[in-house]
Amino acid sequence: MTTSPRPPIECEQHHTGIVVSDLAAAIDFYTNKLGFWLAFKWGEPATMAGVNLGRGAQIFLEHGEPSPKGCYLYFVINDADAFHEFHRHNGVEIVQPIGDREYGIRDYSVRDLYGYILSFGHRLPSNCDEEDEGGQGDHS
Repeated sequence: MTTSPRPPIECEQHHTGIVVSDLAAAIDFYTNKLGFWLAFKWGEPATMAGVNLGRGAQIFLEHGEPSPKGCYLYFVINDADAFHEFHRHNGVEIVQPIGDREYGIRDYSVRDLYGYILSFGHRLPSNCDEEDEGGQGDHS
């Protein structure tokens, strides 16, 4: 069996959908505690909403029975330390402390009202970046 060539597709935006039992409580938590902003609510009464972090990341919150097992969301942001402090100050449950990871990211994880895990991290400077900037790398 042969496959056809992959078309040159660009992805403008990615939306992750999670199910929550109380849409109003989820919107409040994501906007006031986690620092997202409300992009839209849909339905009368509302059964779905979109909350954004920055311009390129949106989570669809859909009313229903939450199912967080096997699901997590990861956001690469510009300043994990500042966002960690914001979350800590707002009483958000931190489930993995902030730290530098071997995969080149400084990150941490939180748990939302329904058990979903969200991680936020920023890229660490690589050894190559440090050598390029300072010219002091070990070249032996």
